[in-house]
Amino acid sequence: MPSVVKFQKPVLRLGPVEITRQADTPKRMAILLWGPAGVGKTTLAATAPGEKLWLSFGDQEHASVGHRKDVLVANWADMGYEELFKYCQNDNPFGLDQLLSENESIETVICDSVTAIAFRALQKAVGMGLGGGRNFRPTMEAPGLSAYGGRNAIVLEVLTGLLRVTAKHGVHLILTAHEADPVLDAEGTVQFITIMLGGKLVNNNTWRLSEIWYLSEDNGTRKLAVRPTRKRRPMKTRMFSGKGAPEFELKYDADAPDKGQMTIASFYDAWVNSGDKIPVPERRVK
Repeated sequence: MPSVVKFQKPVLRLGPVEITRQADTPKRMAILLWGPAGVGKTTLAATAPGEKLWLSFGDQEHASVGHRKDVLVANWADMGYEELFKYCQNDNPFGLDQLLSENESIETVICDSVTAIAFRALQKAVGMGLGGGRNFRPTMEAPGLSAYGGRNAIVLEVLTGLLRVTAKHGVHLILTAHEADPVLDAEGTVQFITIMLGGKLVNNNTWRLSEIWYLSEDNGTRKLAVRPTRKRRPMKTRMFSGKGAPEFELKYDADAPDKGQMTIASFYDAWVNSGDKIPVPERRVK
C-alpha cells in the first residue's frame, strides 16, 4: 500500500512575526511587586521560578536573599548616577541580551527596586539642570516639573529595555517598588495610596505588566492583593481569577524550603498547568 503523506499546515506570519494560537503561546510573567518598606517584597520576589539574576539598586536591597543558592547578584547601588545610566539607559540595559543568551539557566530577572532607579534618575535630571534658567536652579529639594519629566523619561527607557530583552528570551521579569505617602483631600482624608514612582511613571508602565501585586503586613499577617483594595492602587492580574476576595493571606516562611509553600513559582506553575486563570488561594483575609 502506498504510504500516507501527511501535510503540515503552513506557518502563518504577520511580517516577521509567527502567528500562534493562544493555547500555544508561552506564559511569561512581568510583575510589579510593591508595598511598604520591610514588608518582604525582596524575600517574596526570590521565590520566582528558576535561577534568578538580581539587579540591586538600593543599599543592601538583596541582603535578605544572600543565602539562596539560586540567586546571582549584580550590585549597582554604589555606582554614581552618571555611570549607572551609561549602562542601562539604552535598548539593551546592562548588556542583558548577551548575558541571557549565554546563560540559559537564568529564568527570572529581578529589578530591586524601581523606586531606587527613579531616585537616581531624578539626581541625573537635576544634575543636567533640566528646567533651569535665570531665576531658577533645580535641586533635589525643589526639582521642578522639567526635572521630574526628565526622571520619568529616563526610568521609562530603562524599564522598556528590561521588558524588551526579557521578553525576547522568554525570561520572567519582577520589579519591586515602595509604597508612597497617602494622597489626601482638602480635609485630610486619605483618597488613595499608590506606588512611589510619580503619577505619570505609574500610568506609563502599568499597561506593560501582566501582574501588579501589593504586599502588606498587619499584626504579623502578610497579605497579597491582586486587585485594588483598601484604597491601594493600582493592582491587576492575568494569573488569578477575578472572582472572590481581592487579597489573601500569604503563607511563606523564608527560613524553610520553598517547596510546599506559597511562592511565585508555585502560583506560576498552577497557572501554566491549569491553562486558565487560577482561583485566589483559600486562605483569604477576613
